[in-house]
Amino acid sequence: MVARLTPRRWRRCPVELPVRVVFRDGAEKVVVPGRGTELSQGGMTLYAGLPLKPGDLIEIEFQIPSRLQVSGIIRDRNGYCFGLEFLIPLP
Repeated sequence: MVARLTPRRWRRCPVELPVRVVFRDGAEKVVVPGRGTELSQGGMTLYAGLPLKPGDLIEIEFQIPSRLQVSGIIRDRNGYCFGLEFLIPLP
C-alpha cells in the first residue's frame, strides 16, 4: 500500500517573524517572546519557550508596525516547536 500525500489547504511561506505569545493558564496570563518560521493563511510554525500541548489555545501578537493579534490552537508539538492553526484564517 502506498501512502497518499494530502495537499495542504494553504501555501506555506518561509519567514523569520518575531512574535509575542500570550497563554492564559487559569487566571494567570503568561507572555513570552516567540518566533514564526513558516506562515500560511491558516496557521504557522511557532517556536516558543512554553510547555504547550495540542489543544491549548493561545494568542499571537505579530511585531509589525500596526499591531496584529490572532488566536490559535496548538495542533502539533515537537519540543518547543509548535504547529499552530489560526481560529480565523488570515485575509
